Amino acid sequence: MINSAEKPTPSATATIIIGVRNAGCGVDSMATRLLEAVGGSGVDAVVIDDGSTDGTGEALAAAFDGSPSITLVRHAESAGIAARRNEALRLARGELIWFVDHDDEWSGAGLATLLANAGGADVVFARADFAWGPGAGDRRLVDGVADAEPRTIPREAGARMIIDGTIHGFLWSKLFRRAVLGVDPFPLQVSQSDIVGVARAVEAARAIRVIPDVVYVYRRQPGSITRSRTPDIRALASAHDSVLGLLGSFATAAGRDTFTARFLCLAAVNTAVRWGVPRPVMRETVRAASGWARPLDLRAVAGRSRPLAAAMSLLKVAPPLLPVALRTALGTLDALRSLRSLVART
Repeated sequence: MINSAEKPTPSATATIIIGVRNAGCGVDSMATRLLEAVGGSGVDAVVIDDGSTDGTGEALAAAFDGSPSITLVRHAESAGIAARRNEALRLARGELIWFVDHDDEWSGAGLATLLANAGGADVVFARADFAWGPGAGDRRLVDGVADAEPRTIPREAGARMIIDGTIHGFLWSKLFRRAVLGVDPFPLQVSQSDIVGVARAVEAARAIRVIPDVVYVYRRQPGSITRSRTPDIRALASAHDSVLGLLGSFATAAGRDTFTARFLCLAAVNTAVRWGVPRPVMRETVRAASGWARPLDLRAVAGRSRPLAAAMSLLKVAPPLLPVALRTALGTLDALRSLRSLVART
């Protein structure tokens, strides 16, 4: 491990945390963005290179050489994004924490918006977009609440937003007070560690600020440290259990059943369909999802979402039909998005 954490860095109001592995040609743009973000008063950053093998570590060291506001830690071996985020938290000097990914769109202006709304709140829920192309029509909202004005809510209301799916488990659309994240908030699993960390922060929070501003644009790209993995339904089930263990007491029985149906059952099959997993993996996934769906109260789920209840009915009555239905629905959705993008460009 090559560690620059011992260099004298002043205390900070906020710390930006980034985990990087094999960033390739994206290093320069990320480094420029980060140097601009820490140029303001009271902002520093911790960057963890998780065993890159393509020269990323060397490029980062050259880019950040001489910057007292950026702590760079380089590892020879990969331990995964959850371990590196936990490590970065131990090195963070800021009272407030913002997690970002190197290959998405974010800026110091987004952080400034989050910080401006952090007074009196332990967590800030902002908005984020998902962009799949260069045009203005090639994006959609993936997290956040489109309220006209910012508002402050108690943790109970924030917990229900997570359980209901109004707010998702993405880290980058949120700002956290360091104290509510605790020690090692992210479980060491291949995926879904983010939402567990969010749930832990919400459970420990006193007040949450909800703002309508889009502070982040997520782009799905190959090679990302957080996206280069294979489906793991065990990680999904573990995250589901952790979130309900932390926040389930703030939700109704119907809310908990709906969370299980959406986050666990449907997500497992949907991910397998999207990624085109082999037939044996699909059969295992559908079998597991069917078992999770069996005890659900579908009347309660239908009260929240009839399409979701219909999907759970298929899992209970004719499990193999759900992947077929999802392939059809996803194909139609992708075609509509492509059409909207084409129309927006003409």
